[in-house]
Amino acid sequence: MNLRRLIPLGILALVGCGKTVGDGDGVVDEDEVVQVGWIAELTGHHHDVEGTAELIDERTVEITGFDYDGGGINSRFFLLADGEPFHREFEISDNLVGGDYADDTLTLTLPDDIPDDAWNLITLWCVPAAVSFGDGVFRAP
Repeated sequence: MNLRRLIPLGILALVGCGKTVGDGDGVVDEDEVVQVGWIAELTGHHHDVEGTAELIDERTVEITGFDYDGGGINSRFFLLADGEPFHREFEISDNLVGGDYADDTLTLTLPDDIPDDAWNLITLWCVPAAVSFGDGVFRAP
């Protein structure tokens, strides 16, 4: 096994943590805790990302009208508090790179260990590049 080849991959996996996502204060106040039926309009920043995320039930986010050209290196959906520095704790999808999404619907299951009051923003994050391809804050309809 060539460890010199694996070390850069490990470094790439850590890149991206610490960069702030959104423009909030990084704290989910009581009136910002996402409720069933709340939606987040994804604002695309790269790779033609757009769509609408909705909390369908306590453990399911559905993204409708999802567009993404599949570009990037390692792009996954994460949940964060608006304005919080990026971290990988609340990952809710597999790597979406390579897919070609046009007006698709994705159904994402939230792990049981994600606290309800720890997030109010969803982002499609390219981990190695430390950039959001698209994100949105959940709001009451």
